[in-house]
Amino acid sequence: MRSKTYRAKTMKEALTRVRRDLGGDAVILSAREVRRRRLLGLGPRAVVEITATDTMPADVTVASRPGPEVEPASAATRTAAVVPVLATSATLHARFGEELGRLHTMVETLSRHGHIDHLLPDLPGALVPTYSQLIEADVPEVLTRRLMRQVAETLEPDQFDHAEAIRAAMCEAVEQCIPIAPPIRAIAGTRRVVALVGPTGVGKTTTVAKLAANFKLAHGVRVGLITVDTYRIAAVEQLKTYAEIIDLPLVVVNDPVEMPRAFDELGAVDLVFIDTAGRSPRDEVKIRELAEFLVQARPDEVHLVLSAVAGHRSLRAAVERFATVHIDRLILTKLDEADSMGGVLAVLGLSSRPVSYLTTGQAVPDDIEPADRKRLTRLILRQEDIV
Repeated sequence: MRSKTYRAKTMKEALTRVRRDLGGDAVILSAREVRRRRLLGLGPRAVVEITATDTMPADVTVASRPGPEVEPASAATRTAAVVPVLATSATLHARFGEELGRLHTMVETLSRHGHIDHLLPDLPGALVPTYSQLIEADVPEVLTRRLMRQVAETLEPDQFDHAEAIRAAMCEAVEQCIPIAPPIRAIAGTRRVVALVGPTGVGKTTTVAKLAANFKLAHGVRVGLITVDTYRIAAVEQLKTYAEIIDLPLVVVNDPVEMPRAFDELGAVDLVFIDTAGRSPRDEVKIRELAEFLVQARPDEVHLVLSAVAGHRSLRAAVERFATVHIDRLILTKLDEADSMGGVLAVLGLSSRPVSYLTTGQAVPDDIEPADRKRLTRLILRQEDIV
């Protein structure tokens, strides 16, 4: 058995180091918040301290031995925390059998007698494994704590002993953070305009092709394409190739004043998709240029395309900066490439814009689906695979 103690600024950072050093089957022996004295007379700084092992000990003893640089942990903290990093892991059950069962019994007993004062204020210890799973999924700590409090308020006292009840309450709490928009509607004889905007590299052009192909081939809708992505020759050529394969009219627009002409060239179509150039959320000048194109296009819907691979700070910055072009829906792409989707949940929990579509690969027109709240929840909580 190999055990180590880790200190980090956040629980997420500490768990990441545990997993990197000891592997995915590591077991948390203790977790607490301690205060380190700082140099030059500065006040103490709070850090998270985790002790973990790479194997399940045969005889677990929960102890607290604060060194000279830390303050003693509270009684509740000292009893908190013999918790597997992945409490539901089948690998752990297979390897440790009865020892794991005894450990779970110990955790349940400790949970009934105390709470984790510093790490999870006012929350029963029975929710610690769920807290750990959310942190591992890259859900920000602030949102994780909010969800945990909501779960605790939802459960009846006797339900804290039932993993399925906790799981159901967790799913319900996450679902409430996910607004969903209906799919795009096409009305015969009425031209509707849908624009896709977003940062560079999120897959806007491929997403436009998927949507256009589905409406044309699966629903028989008359579809036209406009691209204003003239900064990248490859993007224009890519969309031209898709347009030829699907047999759709395509117009390239170089200047906002050309937009009325573009609609005239498309002729009698029921649905127009506008592909735009990727813009850095930090580039306010380029975003203003994009806004000028959209003013002339007057779209019925503006979908902000976001990559599920991006971190929650990048996602949040994109939502905030592109708000100036009046986005009203979100499309989440590259779900198949995302190791975790906690950042997506963080943005959805803070943004009022609903999700319209999910993309799960590069295949046109197959790898796209209307957003579904329950499916997205299961993906975020790692309860379901993409395929």
